[in-house]
Formats: sequence, C-alpha cells, structure tokens
Amino acid sequence: MTDRPAFRKLGKLAAKWRDFAEKRRDCFAQLHHSGRWELYYDKQTFLAQKHDVGEICDRWAMILEQHRRVLRTLPQPEAPAVDRDAA
Repeated sequence: MTDRPAFRKLGKLAAKWRDFAEKRRDCFAQLHHSGRWELYYDKQTFLAQKHDVGEICDRWAMILEQHRRVLRTLPQPEAPAVDRDAA
C-alpha cells in the first residue's frame, strides 16, 4: 500500500469509475426529467435502477475520498539531493 506510484494509479482508476458513475446518474436523471424512462422501464424497475445507480455513485465517491485521505497520511518522498560540486 505504500508503493506510491501504484497507489496513485489506483486513485486515478477510482476517479475514472466515479466519473463514469456520475455520468450514468446524470443519464438516469435526464431520463426521469424527460419522461423517456417510460419507453424503456416500468415505474418500479426504473426507480429501483435509479436507486442502485445513486448508491454506486456514492460508493465510488467514498472510495475515492478514502484513497485521498490515506494518500495524505503517507510520507512524502524526498527529492534526490543534487551534488553541485560534481559538475
């Protein structure tokens, strides 16, 4: 877990999935507001799907926040010392 490059990649991946979940939530909101959901779902199924989409979106946001919190607690890597006399 302290491998910073791999841990950062995990955070970028979580951010992409969170963004995807947000887009999906936006699509369901647009379906709801436009009334087009009636073409694809019955009311009970649509509301269940909309609820699930919201939960998934919230879960990815929580995962990303936890990742950022852990990342802040990890020690920062030190910059390599520059030997000015070697030049």
